[in-house]
Amino acid sequence: MNLEPETATEYEIGIIKSFDKVHFRAATWYYDIENFINDNGITAPGSGAGSNCLYNIDSVELYGFELEAALHLSEKIKITASYVYQEHDVSQTGYEQDWTYYLPASLPKHKVKVLAGYEIINDGWIELSSRFVGSRGSQQNDELDDYFVCDLGFSKKFIVNGLDYNLKLYVNNITGTDYEEVAGYPMPEYVWGMSLGVSF
Repeated sequence: MNLEPETATEYEIGIIKSFDKVHFRAATWYYDIENFINDNGITAPGSGAGSNCLYNIDSVELYGFELEAALHLSEKIKITASYVYQEHDVSQTGYEQDWTYYLPASLPKHKVKVLAGYEIINDGWIELSSRFVGSRGSQQNDELDDYFVCDLGFSKKFIVNGLDYNLKLYVNNITGTDYEEVAGYPMPEYVWGMSLGVSF
């Protein structure tokens, strides 16, 4: 079977508005994809990544919206929050089997991110970030559970001998959440580290 070239028409529109202590952004999008090339090579029984699992889907529609707000409550406190909703519609192909999988299904419908920062010393910020990712499909013909993860970090900017340095200390997944971003690959329970950057 010959594959047709994949083409897409994309529409996006957004608005940005700043108030006294709030910076707000909103956007929405719609993607109309024709002859979407779908790959079931991972899930097809006994086929490995065989080319028989590559085929066109006549029409795939992706659409959604994003909201984001940045709040500067004071010179020492900042909060940023965002929410993303996305959905897809897929036309039937006639190749549907128990193991078939649509790549757009790997997109979660809901994503939420929140970042809060507090300046504890001059140019030294402690930050707590969290993110929620809703359930979504996987290429193992299964559904990945939603998850909620929190990260904690500290960053400090300073100057030595005319050079700008940025020190960062962090601990990711401080709650020890058991989750997978990609099916079959559990994320580490805890990740901690340090980095030091310099600008010449």
